[in-house]
Amino acid sequence: MLALAIDTATEICSIALGNSENVIGSISFEAGRSHLEMLFPAVEQLLGRQNIDARRLEFIAVGTGPGNFSGLRVGIATCRALSQSLGIPLQGSSSLAALAAGAAGSPGLQGQPLLMAAINARRGQVFAQIYRKHNRKVTPLSEIYCLDPGDLVEVVTKAASGPMVAAGDGVLAYPEIFYSAPAIQALPPQDKRHQVQAAHHLPEAGCKKKYSPQDLMEVLPEYVREPDADKTVLLRKRQPWQ
Repeated sequence: MLALAIDTATEICSIALGNSENVIGSISFEAGRSHLEMLFPAVEQLLGRQNIDARRLEFIAVGTGPGNFSGLRVGIATCRALSQSLGIPLQGSSSLAALAAGAAGSPGLQGQPLLMAAINARRGQVFAQIYRKHNRKVTPLSEIYCLDPGDLVEVVTKAASGPMVAAGDGVLAYPEIFYSAPAIQALPPQDKRHQVQAAHHLPEAGCKKKYSPQDLMEVLPEYVREPDADKTVLLRKRQPWQ
């Protein structure tokens, strides 16, 4: 089954082609806050590189976050549109789980089955979740946290049964905290496993889901906390500016 996977949860946009077992092509680039302008041309570019017509696609997987609110909206809306126009199923997939799956292949995990995936939530906070690795597959062991980095270190240290490897741009945003925490072994700053790779959403293509227009609206962003834009709208309603 030929699948397209997209993740826009962070400033690094990632796109992959393949199936539940193999990746045949991928592309990652820094989108910043320009996912809307850059995503669809990048999809066309990747399909062109592999000489694949979009009509050959049979499945789409999209990262649902948590992460960049506007990026998630753009990614999910794009995938909904592609799913509807091609008449193929769409499946949402956790961006934190994809990040953990990438970190699971790290040599630093030898003898350490625990991981912490961390995505920068801005506002001085981090989205994070603890996972257990088993044969390169990951299983969540905690809820999704949205905490300031100091509190997060305390919470995950108490929640985990041992030391853990940490990865993600949430780690890189607060190096002075995560690289000095005794119970956390953060991957080196230059390690590419700090990036969410869309290829780790491709295993979703192994599910037996069929296309249903009604299912498209069930693929939703994992916000965890109130989106910035919504908070601004609510504030304006409470105290309108002149």
